[in-house]
Amino acid sequence: MAKKFIAYFDYLGYKEFILNNSSDHLKTRAGHILRDIEISLGQGKYLPLQHGAIVADLSSTRINCLNISDTVIFWTNDDSIESLEELLLVAYEFNWREILYSFPVRGIICYDEMEMISSQQKNMAGAIYSPNLIYGKGLVQAHLKADNLSWAGSVVDETVIEQIKDKVDIPSFLSPFAKLYTAPYKNPEIYGNAEEYTLNLIKGDLDKESFNNVEQGIIAAFRNDNKSIDNPRVQEILKNTIVYLKTYLSI
Repeated sequence: MAKKFIAYFDYLGYKEFILNNSSDHLKTRAGHILRDIEISLGQGKYLPLQHGAIVADLSSTRINCLNISDTVIFWTNDDSIESLEELLLVAYEFNWREILYSFPVRGIICYDEMEMISSQQKNMAGAIYSPNLIYGKGLVQAHLKADNLSWAGSVVDETVIEQIKDKVDIPSFLSPFAKLYTAPYKNPEIYGNAEEYTLNLIKGDLDKESFNNVEQGIIAAFRNDNKSIDNPRVQEILKNTIVYLKTYLSI
């Protein structure tokens, strides 16, 4: 089984989102989720529709995507630096767009084995058979590490660093997308309590007024869709997310 670069994201509070909202609201927000995935994949390219509407242009992306319930997975077809750079562009866009404006996520970018079997058939009775089987050690490792994160944010796993360290200058290659930070984990003794590259939430720095505005946007994203932030675990995740945002404050 071939190894590739994988970006794995989970939506935080998805069960509460489903249980606390009407079918109409869920349909609208599902459309927003798919819109954000497509915008991230399109990397700023759009196609015009009738009456001035536009949709993301996915015609030239080399990044694969599968969305199942509260999980979004992007992955490359190979392990080239060019493919990783495009994956980082997509993952960076998706990460900040969701956390700052839509729906908190946490994620991992790793390098490991993953394969997918996908098809769709519809029989004469109208029944659909649609297998979307994904498997591989990379998927399991990404899920375990993402599930252990205690913030809305994403990290670049050491497996990526090890794969590219002899091919590029790590700091200069990753600086458009990520910076070093000690990400919070539920079990730091498992994943270490050391700096690793974390996807940026902001380009550049924030003054105090801009910081306050972004902070309120993150809090709103945690509360959107009738989600509660009173749970101690949610409070911890929100607090850790704001602590990370403070690293962008200009002095």
